[in-house]
Amino acid sequence: MRLEAENLTFSYGKRKVLDGISLTLGEGTLMSLLGRNGSGKTTLMRIILGFLHPDSGRIMIDGMEIRAMPEREKASRIAYIPQSSSMVYSYTVMDSVLMGRAPALSIFSRPGKADREKAEEALNMLGIYKLKDRSANAISGGERQLMMIARALTQDAGILLLDEPTASLDYSNQLLVMETLGKLRERGYAILFSTHSPEQALMNSSEVMVLAGGRTVFSGVPENLMDGKVLEELYSRKLFIGSIDTGENRRIVCIPR
Repeated sequence: MRLEAENLTFSYGKRKVLDGISLTLGEGTLMSLLGRNGSGKTTLMRIILGFLHPDSGRIMIDGMEIRAMPEREKASRIAYIPQSSSMVYSYTVMDSVLMGRAPALSIFSRPGKADREKAEEALNMLGIYKLKDRSANAISGGERQLMMIARALTQDAGILLLDEPTASLDYSNQLLVMETLGKLRERGYAILFSTHSPEQALMNSSEVMVLAGGRTVFSGVPENLMDGKVLEELYSRKLFIGSIDTGENRRIVCIPR
């Protein structure tokens, strides 16, 4: 599955938020969006999801413009995992994940055996099957993010959009979510996530897009950000960016000088 955005522009009144943004997200791509607050990251995601309409430009999935797609078809191709989630009602984890089947069901039908098997497969894939009967309000923040990802997978979407998926999580759960995204990339999912962490982008992405003032100031592989020039200009800080061999793998650090 392939997502393409071409020359997107968007303004809130007279304030231009996006100015000619283009990207291509193919199968097995894990692309991170870096940028300061107000750089246009969330607006870009909202446009891709259809919550906002661009002033100009277009978005396509497998060559078809999103705006021409029926809502059910769009929901079967692209899924959104928000920054954090709280459940108003005390649904179980299984029931919460089964909600991802809603686009495939008629308005009065209930999930059947095949839907439940798909939900169980997603829970197993993410290592949280043992939580299926727990209340979604009684699990950790990291486990809840994995539950939301499982719901997206149950939705049968090959494209995943995540808006700062680790922002409210402790360090252990941040690692858990990012490791999970890496595994999903290996399975062929196309993933776009926004982050305020340069280290996450450099360590986990196959591609990085850096936004500043609504424009793309960098788009490419993480290795081409290692000299620090783009990130120093972005954050107005002198930075040390380097890799550390831990004995088992290579870790990247980004710290102020």
